[in-house]
Amino acid sequence: MTEAQAQPPKMPVVASPLRCLAWAFLSLGCTGCLLGSWLANQIIAQEPAAIDREIELWIAKLGSESYSERTQAHRRLETFGVRAFNSIRQATRSQDPQIASQARFLLQSNHLQWLWNNEPFETRKLIQDYNVAQAAEKEKLIRDLNALGNNHGVAALCRISCFETDEVVSKLAALELLQRLDPRKIPGVDSNPALRDAIDPKIVQALLDAPEEDLAALVLNATEGANSRAAGWLRLAFSKTEPWPAEDWIKLLDQEQELLENSSPETRLNLFVAMTTWVAQKAKSLPEGRSLAVQIAKRIPPLLLSSEPDPDKLVSFAEWAIQSDLPELVQDQYRQLPKQFPETVPPILHYLLAEIFAQQGKQEVADLIAKNALERKPVLLNPDLSLEPFDANRPAAPQNPLLFRSVNFNSERAFLAQMLIKRGSYAWAQAELSKILEGQEDSPDNLTILSLYSLSQMLHEQDLDQDAANVLEKWVNRYENEKLFRMQVEEYNFDIPSNYYLYRGNQHVKEGNAEKAREAYFQSIDLAEESVDALIGLARLNETPEQKRRRQTAQDKTVGSLRNQIEDMDRALRLANPMFQTIEKRRLANSLNTLAWLMINTDSDPQEALLLSRRSCSLVPDQSAYQDTLAHCLEKNQKYREAFRTQIKALTLEPHQLSLQRALVRFYEKAAKELPANP
Repeated sequence: MTEAQAQPPKMPVVASPLRCLAWAFLSLGCTGCLLGSWLANQIIAQEPAAIDREIELWIAKLGSESYSERTQAHRRLETFGVRAFNSIRQATRSQDPQIASQARFLLQSNHLQWLWNNEPFETRKLIQDYNVAQAAEKEKLIRDLNALGNNHGVAALCRISCFETDEVVSKLAALELLQRLDPRKIPGVDSNPALRDAIDPKIVQALLDAPEEDLAALVLNATEGANSRAAGWLRLAFSKTEPWPAEDWIKLLDQEQELLENSSPETRLNLFVAMTTWVAQKAKSLPEGRSLAVQIAKRIPPLLLSSEPDPDKLVSFAEWAIQSDLPELVQDQYRQLPKQFPETVPPILHYLLAEIFAQQGKQEVADLIAKNALERKPVLLNPDLSLEPFDANRPAAPQNPLLFRSVNFNSERAFLAQMLIKRGSYAWAQAELSKILEGQEDSPDNLTILSLYSLSQMLHEQDLDQDAANVLEKWVNRYENEKLFRMQVEEYNFDIPSNYYLYRGNQHVKEGNAEKAREAYFQSIDLAEESVDALIGLARLNETPEQKRRRQTAQDKTVGSLRNQIEDMDRALRLANPMFQTIEKRRLANSLNTLAWLMINTDSDPQEALLLSRRSCSLVPDQSAYQDTLAHCLEKNQKYREAFRTQIKALTLEPHQLSLQRALVRFYEKAAKELPANP
């Protein structure tokens, strides 16, 4: 059946009993009535040309001198919903100030309903939340809509792009959809040669199942006739013009930059940066397009540095340039920094510059920059990318701990170390943490404990358990031998003593000494009942029946404790004040994840572990550890393809974590075996 055959015959406007019945309901004030809404939708579907003419007539009556006529015009226009949106938007620029004012009020009244009853439930719920959200909250809801599976959020994002009265929000929705045109990448793969060589991009594409539905037709139909700038972006992007129309996109960037420089409310800096980086990334994919991409992206640093600079935005741009393999952008931005940060460039930007030189094979230069960053000495980059020699007679740069929202110099170092750990720059992070701990290895100070915990965890992540234990040894000796010291630090709840024995146990396993490992693991459990990694280490050792009974007793005790916690937290979550529900959800998700991790790594029910893990991820989806646990549970249940996809979510949150990368390769290898011979 063709589209024309599917349409019902058109009926005269005056003679339509259906129309009269609809207006009867609407004139009674039932604009929210389902029947009235259904009838209005039927009319709009049957008589598009007549409806457009009628919309124009009612818009003209917005300028009437009669209050009752203006009110009636409001009510009638509201019944047309989004169909009237473009006409009302145009009316806001009417030469009649009364019509323009009334049209602006109507657009901002939220009475033009966007909710379509044939949308999936999850989409309807997000749109309902969107309709009542503040502008600051809408950006997150837009990302949530784009994250919905099966393209369920695409139509809603198109409507926001077309009909949202806030130009910034409508453009953000369009930018979310534009990201779908980018090739799929696995975070962390490009920066790890061993990982990159182990994974075939074609097999990855087959495992990820590219969406079967062509979004171009959906997006083009949904944006047809809309006159917002965001809708124009979508039509240009999804029209599949070959070659990619770089000139058209550069003109759009010029328009957006002009709005930004004129302080227009129709754009803002983060939106322009997102649009520019997307255009640069697309330009880079053209033959010989790399230089064009650099030229496009070079617009960003001067704007970031044009007023009071935000270090976070500068760091984000540098990280994007590194990920996009455009190192000259980092170097170009860095050369401009002294104009805004004379002698006080944030150290993280030094380290990002060092990372660029390391990637280019200039390790000596990278190490020198990192050394100066560690010692908080200035790093001056000449136009030829050489470093200006450090002048020892130059006055030391004043330190500003507020740059990193810290209360003192060491707090800034601790925060910086966490940033470096997330980027996989472990050696530089270790140097920063070691600076904090100089002469303080056995201090009860909170910052010392945090630094010890971070450093030991980082070494453990690199499979350096002996070094991790050595870092903690001096502090643990004092903890075990001084009662007052133990009382001072117990409130921090970092489980450092338990971790110390866990790392010692892991090292004994590597050395082949099972009995010493068993003893260390039990010491870890005695100090922290929920030391599930120690229980898992025990389960992997060869056991006599007596040793198994001892381990099983400890394991049952931990499982019982976790189940009781989950039951109590579940009850607390149901009764919690909405203000505290986020905290309760995170506490519950942590216990669910801990129990699932223990069960999936021991001889427990893998299906129950999977249920527990799924729930922890639904409560808190933004934790890489929870997604990693879910991936392991899926693997144990022989759902290898889903495990691979889930591990990619974990890597999206922490791309440089080595354990996540190693697990991804294992899931990939198992999932690839399930593909046909020629995927």
